[in-house]
Amino acid sequence: MDMINIGYSGASTAQVELNVTAQNTANAMTDGYTRQVAVTSTIGASSGSANSAGNGVQVDSIRRVSNQYQVNQVWYAASDYGYYNTQQTYLTQLETVLSDDNSSLSGGFDNFFAALNAATTSPDDSALREQVISESGALALRVDNTLDYIDSQSSEIVSQEQAMVAQVNTLTSGIASYNQQITEAEANGDNASALYDARDQMVEELSGIMDVQVNIDDEGNYNVTLQNGQPLVSGQESSTLELETNADGTQSMSLTFAGTTSSMNTDTGGSLGALFDYQNEVLTPLTGTINSMAEQFADAVNTQLAQGYDLNGNPGEPLFIYDENSSDGPLEVNPDITADELAFSSSPDESGNSDNLQALINLSTEPLDIEGLGSVTVGEACSSIISNIGIYSQQNQTEAEAAANVYSEAQNQQSSVSGVSMDEEAVNLITYQQIYEANLKVISTGADIFDSVLEMCS
Repeated sequence: MDMINIGYSGASTAQVELNVTAQNTANAMTDGYTRQVAVTSTIGASSGSANSAGNGVQVDSIRRVSNQYQVNQVWYAASDYGYYNTQQTYLTQLETVLSDDNSSLSGGFDNFFAALNAATTSPDDSALREQVISESGALALRVDNTLDYIDSQSSEIVSQEQAMVAQVNTLTSGIASYNQQITEAEANGDNASALYDARDQMVEELSGIMDVQVNIDDEGNYNVTLQNGQPLVSGQESSTLELETNADGTQSMSLTFAGTTSSMNTDTGGSLGALFDYQNEVLTPLTGTINSMAEQFADAVNTQLAQGYDLNGNPGEPLFIYDENSSDGPLEVNPDITADELAFSSSPDESGNSDNLQALINLSTEPLDIEGLGSVTVGEACSSIISNIGIYSQQNQTEAEAAANVYSEAQNQQSSVSGVSMDEEAVNLITYQQIYEANLKVISTGADIFDSVLEMCS
């Protein structure tokens, strides 16, 4: 009977190993799946049986093949990748808008000064004067459209931040729930591999959104914190994040855990941190710079026009109106000014005089005190804006590519250990099948021997 029992244990073990191989093969392309192996051990001989070879084999457990260090490296890499990749999406869009010939600020200023230069050929020509007003309107439109685009990006970013905060809350709640499910499953002696995989996937997704630290306690729970130590998940309890818009338009965050609410730094890393940094380091300063340039330029033009005289000998009227709070955009052309009222002359009695017109043209080389740039001409300001964004974008792109490579390499290293190898599973399938068939042969042989013994005894 020992022979039959030993053969049965071998066949049963081989059946479990075949099932594990089937599960691995079926999930070879499943994202986040960690391959499993059956951990076996020999069943020793019974006490007092000196001539017994043993009692066969048993399956002790089904184990996930996972290296926690490699898993952690994937999570760390996901944070950097999420940060730089998120910023690059918006930077590329912004760079395209700012440098487009049909919408760029530099093109608007160039066309404005070109119209002024054209007017020098005949300062009292109505068509040339109308062209100046037309290009002034086109310049104002470019300024307003650029600011509108920046504002639309800002609004989109706020929406993204809100969506990510909601996603963080869902993920932290899910991780806490899986902590509980895993504890209960293992207490019941169930295979919790699928639960472990799902929990790891959630942590990786969370790491892409925020830079987090994961500690595993003695009970196997994932305890997740921000880098500053604020808790996101502790055992079976999770925190709740909230995003608020302040009166000045800035964003602030709070974290509630175990009934206690505390303020939270927006320097979170990951995709969420990238959105905050892009807003604070790119869009807000850029908005201030463009508004300052529009205001300073409008004041310079209007001041110079006020020193001249129009075709009727009247003092110059303002060409531009700057109002930062206007719903139509901060810069617009004075709706009441006519072509005849452009003060190109330096004398009320000389309509063909172009001295003040030349002074207006000279504004192109006059430095203005522009926020974030200092004392520069409008041409230099436009160039600096595009250059600064381009440099920032290029640096970020370099970091994004490096982060993508590190993330990919970390995933590959993890996959080399935890991923399913179809070649390996094919070999295992043949091996376990042979083992199964061999043990059935052992059982058959043992049964034949037992039958023969019964016949001899009868």
